[in-house]
Amino acid sequence: MAENSGIKFLKYYSQKLKSFFFSKDILSFLLFLALSAAFWYINALGKDRETILNIPIRYVGVPQYIGLGKNTPTSVSLTVKDQGLRLFSYSNENRPPVTIDLSRTFYQKGEILITSDQLRSKIGRSLLGTTTVLEIKPDSILIKYEKLSQKTLPIELVSSIEMAPQYMLAENIRLEPNQVTVFGPRRILDKLKAVRTELVEAKNLSDTISLNCKLRSIPSVRFSSPDIKLSLFVEQFTEKKIQIPIKSINCPANLFIRTFPAVVNATFTVGLSHFNSLSSDDMSVYLDYNELIVGKSSKQKLKISTKSSHISNIRIVPQEVEFILEQK
Repeated sequence: MAENSGIKFLKYYSQKLKSFFFSKDILSFLLFLALSAAFWYINALGKDRETILNIPIRYVGVPQYIGLGKNTPTSVSLTVKDQGLRLFSYSNENRPPVTIDLSRTFYQKGEILITSDQLRSKIGRSLLGTTTVLEIKPDSILIKYEKLSQKTLPIELVSSIEMAPQYMLAENIRLEPNQVTVFGPRRILDKLKAVRTELVEAKNLSDTISLNCKLRSIPSVRFSSPDIKLSLFVEQFTEKKIQIPIKSINCPANLFIRTFPAVVNATFTVGLSHFNSLSSDDMSVYLDYNELIVGKSSKQKLKISTKSSHISNIRIVPQEVEFILEQK
């Protein structure tokens, strides 16, 4: 019973409130109140008012070998006066910056002064003609700068590249350019040996691709180019088998190393475009005399070298051979 009486009580007062707020007198009052507020706001916008604007500054025309001081202002504060409606147009937070061209101003003095009159003139171009500038903070800009050292460094690729099954790189990864000129304080450049790229990730590659790669930033150092072109040449691969004669190195002129067997069977991975062009001349299998004379076994493990970058995963059979030394 108590619960039912509570529900009836709430329904009764909700109906009372609804009838009060939706009565003709209340609706008329709210309408006139809204109209009065609108007229007041429009009237306020028509009067002169003051406000403070924060204007960003962008410096252009700075040579790469010039470094601006850390305290160079990146914005100025303006106190301006205009009609409220016109001031409302400045409320956009993404206000375009005022551009200051510094070209032809570096005369080995180490500083540049943008006077109050110059600053007012440049800022005035970005304001409405009716807007009055009352105050600028700072009223002038002193820019200190220094001449930077420069150095040309190689570029090192930082990457995580995975080929799709049965695919490989057809040739070495190409970086264009493969070196970059860096500008910065001498104490920093002396420690740099190379410039590294941002991490480049490529998964399941099955076709040739080219992409732009950014250089990893270094504090207080700038690059002649912020990025480079990276090219990955991809093709399918297969296995090839050939016979290679066993050679010897570092052997005295009066001796000859005879091996058993005299040749090995080599199996290696190669891209399809180079399958027919590769032969036994592109690889060497050999014994080193200097290692033979220090060993006590009649067998010696073979060494492999290749002149081709298109060959990978080389396996030979046998991996070690018996040998004898003969007088010539």
